[in-house]
Amino acid sequence: MPLIRFFRPVSLLPLCLATLLASCGGGSGGDDEGPPPGTQQYPGGFWEGTVGTGAGQRTMVGFIDGGADGKGGEFYFARGAAGAAGYDGLYGLLRTNVTAVQATGVTYYSVQDGKFATGLTLRGTATPDAATGRTSIISGNYTSPAGTAAATGAPTSFKLNYSPLNNYPASADLIAGTYRGSGVFGGQWVFTVSPTGVLSGRVGGCSVQGTATPRAQDSALYAVTLNLTGDEISCGTRANSQQTGVAVLRFDASNVPNGIWVLTRNSTGTDNTYVLNGLADPRQPSTPPTGSLSASGNWMGTLTLPAGVNGDRSVWGTVLPDGGLFFYTNSSFNHNALYGRLIRYDNDQTATRFVTANDGVFFDRLLDGTGGYQGGYVNGVLIDATLESASGSGAASRLVGTYSYASQPGGYPTQFTMQPDTAYALPSGRQPNVDALVGTYRMPGVGFGGHTVDLQVAVDGSITGETSNGCLIVGKLLSLPGDNTQNLYRVEAFGYLEGTLVPSNTIGCELSSGPSQSGSASAMFNPQGQVVGLRILAAGLLSSGQRAHTVFVGDRR
Repeated sequence: MPLIRFFRPVSLLPLCLATLLASCGGGSGGDDEGPPPGTQQYPGGFWEGTVGTGAGQRTMVGFIDGGADGKGGEFYFARGAAGAAGYDGLYGLLRTNVTAVQATGVTYYSVQDGKFATGLTLRGTATPDAATGRTSIISGNYTSPAGTAAATGAPTSFKLNYSPLNNYPASADLIAGTYRGSGVFGGQWVFTVSPTGVLSGRVGGCSVQGTATPRAQDSALYAVTLNLTGDEISCGTRANSQQTGVAVLRFDASNVPNGIWVLTRNSTGTDNTYVLNGLADPRQPSTPPTGSLSASGNWMGTLTLPAGVNGDRSVWGTVLPDGGLFFYTNSSFNHNALYGRLIRYDNDQTATRFVTANDGVFFDRLLDGTGGYQGGYVNGVLIDATLESASGSGAASRLVGTYSYASQPGGYPTQFTMQPDTAYALPSGRQPNVDALVGTYRMPGVGFGGHTVDLQVAVDGSITGETSNGCLIVGKLLSLPGDNTQNLYRVEAFGYLEGTLVPSNTIGCELSSGPSQSGSASAMFNPQGQVVGLRILAAGLLSSGQRAHTVFVGDRR
């Protein structure tokens, strides 16, 4: 018997009856051949390994449901696609006959071209651990997914090892938190799971509501349901469909969740599948220590540049409750930008210290030598800051610190001194409300690479717009989860599409090839408490390493 049994509260595909195993890939031969030699293997669990050989070798992960008898059931394998395009999906019904593994009628999804191939066959061998007898290795091959970008014309080999992630328990307390695709600014997907298992967020351009709950007491997996909604432009054919599947958490050396795999496919609607490989936002203490201060809010201040270095000295920006930071400087043509995630790691009665895990990003508009919108990005920026409170008031009044990177002009860290930005202070007695932001906003061309930008915010938070050089803009503005009393909103699925080619522009929308962006938004108020402007600070990252960001500061029209 296996050490861990996996039950079936969530189904990706209908299970075949035992009497029909021959027709759904259950056995490896007829009755006259008899079973293969060896001890019956039980493949249920989460698996990690590789697929392919040589330069074409990629990562492969996946899960196998043990089924009613432990000999196999539904499975889903995810393999890294060529060209760092994400993950292909391989799923169906798998059975083991002693040590022989087989699945027929398998479906393959190629993320490179969005095409499905059906009718594949997977065969392999399950090998037990010599000490425990538990199935520890599954190796074999699957036939080529003809008609897709992943087609090879020949079977592809794979080798999977029983993952140590199976040794962690699944519980509502462990999975509760926020997860995103590629960092706090730039994630192409983000969702939050509540302690009661309610899931909400966005995947690509689709809003998501669903659940994520432990599958069974003796399972490391979570059952996941994703209900997708959205408009035709941002969500496409996925709108009004449902995905079901599983998730498994990854952990750091202190056994704290620091990442997640989510593997799903459609249970209703158009054929679709997701492989989400994400990071967990840093876990904050359930009870903040005495004297703890929050850096969350809108800030403004000055930079102290190294001697002999010229540049912008005024700086503005936002810190989200989860630590997401985005600062920018102004100029007559464009902005420098600094973004990353602040993590509190030390605290006393007078100050709270924050630091990035050496993963900040700095964008220098001058790195390409023209001062235009196509500057250069520096990764691995260290941001170190201390939050202070004036006269022990308990409210944060100053954020001071430095940012540094190896190629920094002058060779020394740049210092910043920030204080709350009163122009973005929420008026007394008000709470943030997306409805209050409905309207049209314009940012002159001098602040956006020379192009004027018009944005519209709809009642449901949808963002649409156009630049003066013909780029269409889409996105979604959302309230922050929880009891939010600050002038802060989340922005997801923000990006640029090819629009109408204006006569003066023969190039088209250069930004349309960039990644989907995410980040924050804040309203600007006048002294009478009226919304007079909107600021959006967002960034994105493709798996290829291509980055993009947006600094939009527009006046209400």
